[in-house]
Amino acid sequence: MNKIYVKKAVILVTTAVVLSAGYLAGKALLKPKVSVDVAELEIKLPAGLNSVKIGSSQNAVIKALGTPTQIAAYSSQANYKEGTVFSYNGAKFVFVHDKLTNFEITSHKYKVGLASTHKFSSIGSKRSDLPHFNIQNKTALLDVTNEDSTTDQYLEYDLNDNGQVTKISYSDY
Repeated sequence: MNKIYVKKAVILVTTAVVLSAGYLAGKALLKPKVSVDVAELEIKLPAGLNSVKIGSSQNAVIKALGTPTQIAAYSSQANYKEGTVFSYNGAKFVFVHDKLTNFEITSHKYKVGLASTHKFSSIGSKRSDLPHFNIQNKTALLDVTNEDSTTDQYLEYDLNDNGQVTKISYSDY
């Protein structure tokens, strides 16, 4: 009779351990992301095959997104940076030393996503469509890191009262 109780106890403990491990793994996977590597960020047109990333050249952006409607000089007194701004209908891309450093998107024509998730969001996307970001009030804010970062970097999704994305921006403050 003791063998039956021992066998049941072993099965019960094993089941509890497996369920606990599954619960903890699921909780970790569903936990909101609070940071992502800059190499993960991608921008593309909905039907486009090419995407651009932070650090892409001006030519790479033109190849992926087309010719800008306006090209202007950029100067940031706060960061002592000078460069170029590409303006499109509903998007601005800032370059310093021919490298994409910042962007702001206000048109549904462009999609922004994380390479590892293969999920892209655009203007009009719902709050529930965003990858598991940490969402506070009307902003989904994600810290962006890289190995040689000397500035704070953020991917920001502004949301309206209905929880829809109205602006997507990346900046290195």
